[in-house]
Parts: sequence; structure tokens; C-alpha cells
Amino acid sequence: MRRAAWVILLAVLVSACQAITPDKNAVAITRAVYDELRSGQDTALAARIHPGMISPATAAQFSKLRTFVPAGEPIGSKVVSSTVAEVKGHGRYASLSIEYDYPDRAALFRTQLYEPAGAHVWQVKGFNLEVATERELAVNRLTLANKSVVQGIFLALAIASPLLMLAALVKVIRTPGLERKWLWGLMAFLGLFTFHANWSTGFVLVQWYSLQFLGFGLTPAPSRFDPWFVDATVPLGALLILAGIWGAPLVARKPVAPKS
Repeated sequence: MRRAAWVILLAVLVSACQAITPDKNAVAITRAVYDELRSGQDTALAARIHPGMISPATAAQFSKLRTFVPAGEPIGSKVVSSTVAEVKGHGRYASLSIEYDYPDRAALFRTQLYEPAGAHVWQVKGFNLEVATERELAVNRLTLANKSVVQGIFLALAIASPLLMLAALVKVIRTPGLERKWLWGLMAFLGLFTFHANWSTGFVLVQWYSLQFLGFGLTPAPSRFDPWFVDATVPLGALLILAGIWGAPLVARKPVAPKS
């Protein structure tokens, strides 16, 4: 029975994640477009654009966007998101985001690409650039710096929720004479309500009509330009088990002998 309880714990806490490798050609095109944009190679850049996206104002748009590119060479870069979808008979569509690091700021460059069926060549259907200083990006860090007291309390409660669930599971495992420990082990992770908090803005979305198992999560931002999200739930099952309302063994009552 104890082994079954540990299996429950592992099933709840462990999830398999499979990394998706970005399309190498799409990444190469995105990097080339950024380099051509910041270095003023408008002719080479225009050659990559989908014919339907070219207009008389294209060159002016290149020049305007170039003014936002940070000066100098980037000191590092990484692919922060990549999505590829194939439409049968039409080709493939891709959306990529690459974050470039500079000494005092960062640039997030996004492209929308299209590869016609059978062509095997990515065409650029659009791109945009977002630049922010280190001070502006600090709001998206998962820290308590410059956060409200309410956000600090919410984070503490979010962390306490799974800890109480684990404590309830330990109590279930160590309770002698308790039947169906596997069931009470599951109930230890039952949560009521769901709270989704944007850590950057402090906005909290509440789902009042929901039951959750575990219900706690820290969703990391793929890019420094994106906020963290903190998910929490009220550990209803854990509270009831720790209070002795749930998961208490049934004690057989012996008949009391009458006094002589």
C-alpha cells in the first residue's frame, strides 16, 4: 500500500516534456533577415520577402524599423519560440522569435514565414522588432522586487498549497489502519478554485467553478519580454485530511460491559 501511495506522488509531480527542435532553415532565415535589416542590406532583404508583401513603401518601412535596432553587435542570442504548421496542398507556415542580447538592452525579433508546397524555400511574410532596456525588462522577473504586498501573499499561498498537499500525503501514508490509502492519497491533491496570476502586472484571473488536482504551477516566460504566470488552488483535500475530517481510520467500537 505504501508503494502505491508513492506511485501516486510520482504520477502527480512528474510530467514528461518533449522539446521541439526548431526548423534549422527557418532559424537561419530569421537570423539572416535580422542581420540584413540592421546592416542596411535592403536589396538582399527584399529578395526574401514574399512577392505579395512587396509595396512601394517597403524600403521606407525597412529604414524606419532599422532606427529601433540597437547599435553594435549583439553579445548573444537564442531562439525563444518556434511554431511550424503544415497545410496539405498549400505548404508550411512558421513563426519564430529570436532574442538578441546587448550590453544594456535586448531585442526580440519575430518573423512569419511561408514555404510553398514543393518549394523548400522559406519566404518572409512579415517581421517585427521589440526593444527594451534592462530596467524595462526587470518587471518580468520572478522576484519580489517592486511587487505589491498582495502579490507577495499570493506567491506565499501558491507555494504553501503543494507543501500542504505533500504533508497530507505523508499523513495518509503513515496513518495505521487506514483503508484505501491510494484513494486518500489522490484526495490529498484535490484543490478548489483556480487562480492564474500575471506576475508582471499582478492581474489575477479566478475560476470559481473548478476542481483541480495539484493546481500549482510556475509557467516560465520563454523570453524576457514575456511575464511569468503563477497558478494556485485552495488545497481543499489536504486541509480536510490534515484536520482529521478526511482519511481517518474507522475504529471498531467495543461494547461497554454493564457495571455490576
